[in-house]
Amino acid sequence: MTSSDFSALKRHSLLEKMAETPLNILIIGGGITGSGIALDAASRGMRTGLIEKKDFASGTSSKSGKLIHGGLKYLQQLDFAVIRETGRERDVVYRNARHLVRPIRMLFPLMKNESFTLPTLKLGLTVYDQLAGVSEDERHEVLSRRKTLKKEPLLNPGTTKGSGRYVEYRTDDSRLTLEVIKTAAEYGALAANYVTMEELIKDGTGKAVGVKAVDVETGRSYSIYADFIVNAAGPWVDKVRIKDAPVTGKHMVLAKGIHIVFPHERLPVQESIYFQHKGRMIAVIPREGCTYVGSTESLYEKDMEHILVEREEVDYLLSCLHAAFPSLSLSADDIISSWAGVRPLIGEKGRPPAELSRHDDIFYSDSGLVTIAGGKLTGYRKMAERVLSFICEKGNLLTSASRTDAIPLTGGSFGSDFHFESCLQELKASPDAADLPSPAVEEYFYRYGRHADQVIQMIQEAGGHRIKGEAAYTIENESACTLMDFFERRTSLVLFAPDKASSSLEDAAEVFASRLHWDQERTSSEIETVRRFLQESLQFQKEDSQL
Repeated sequence: MTSSDFSALKRHSLLEKMAETPLNILIIGGGITGSGIALDAASRGMRTGLIEKKDFASGTSSKSGKLIHGGLKYLQQLDFAVIRETGRERDVVYRNARHLVRPIRMLFPLMKNESFTLPTLKLGLTVYDQLAGVSEDERHEVLSRRKTLKKEPLLNPGTTKGSGRYVEYRTDDSRLTLEVIKTAAEYGALAANYVTMEELIKDGTGKAVGVKAVDVETGRSYSIYADFIVNAAGPWVDKVRIKDAPVTGKHMVLAKGIHIVFPHERLPVQESIYFQHKGRMIAVIPREGCTYVGSTESLYEKDMEHILVEREEVDYLLSCLHAAFPSLSLSADDIISSWAGVRPLIGEKGRPPAELSRHDDIFYSDSGLVTIAGGKLTGYRKMAERVLSFICEKGNLLTSASRTDAIPLTGGSFGSDFHFESCLQELKASPDAADLPSPAVEEYFYRYGRHADQVIQMIQEAGGHRIKGEAAYTIENESACTLMDFFERRTSLVLFAPDKASSSLEDAAEVFASRLHWDQERTSSEIETVRRFLQESLQFQKEDSQL
């Protein structure tokens, strides 16, 4: 399958192909974990299918802090293995998707009455540089109190004692996920969003040999058969497991996190900041004219399909910001958007919440259902490798070794930073981009990489209308099926440019309605869904409210 087949217009034919010929592996879940498994399997030559009940990356994989962590936060737990793996994996992700992963300087201020001191921070950053394989030009530096306040004058002079400064990598989590699954499609994987897994199909011995799946758009049912079925449904893995057998032993415990977004002029930090407040780590990240802040972490047992930001969570983050930047006097009225999501942690009966595992784990049921749970965005490639190794061992399969460390993601085939920059300048100088502002061309390049020229061509075909052209591209090349697919996961406009999203709703809806043959009722419903999201992202719920 080529990336041109990864189209909302071809979903039905993809499902028919999945149902026609038994697969080697069928993956349930289109987040970063499932997408990574699909790429690893397809690149090894396995017949691979993937179904996702909503949109790709619509769960945890679009609700993260949008950082490719090197593992620094695991120093306090002395989790050296995780630091080593995530630090090295961060370099792989950067190398394979330079347009989506950007190195940023992160300031780590030392605050009075917090656990880090100057000696422990310096030791920690030195160990981190070594374990994570940090290149010489990106190694940390330690700043005095005076230099720290000069670097970031907004920090509280009464509590700031100094700082460490190191490199983290910022990303667009939903687009990273999307490009992983698009790359898998280029290697032959069949992937369809808006397909629910209704039940497992088992043979006479009780072995899981397939699934009954339903296309949400048409209601049509399909029987899809595979040698191995992998449950990579993130926070929903137990809901898939329960369709196989009762869930016992290890199970999912959900941790909720929220982020709030300010205009950069209201939170005008000079660079990204990662600070500790009463033991909790808070990130403050400038991006695209905004500054976003997060995250909280609390156990979550409410509706997983409609996760909202609560007022108490906002107040908590505001109190953290007030302690770190007392001169700003920030309030909830300054917030322009927010997002909330849940992260699956692995729990076990009798273990307290403080002992919940942040690692990934593989479960194998009597029917042969393979479940992968837990893990982190940065480590998606190694998680996939572990799942494929497990499957090959169980099935006594002989395949080539994983080679995804050397596979550039679609749109990300740049040999070096110099090549990346030269391609950007070439795009800016192209005739098709002549009528577009330079910042707009850069925006498309950082969003779509080597495919930005196709986006710009479709903008020209739309008479120079940027939203209409970009919407058309995502429908035809990125399987965008709804307006929220476009405004949240393909472009992030509802998060970082909500006014632009609101003002361009009708134009985008016109394109979707035309290409996907929506009637007026469907079109109105889609517009209302985006408007409701924009409204709810600013209407913070009380903790005891009924959702």
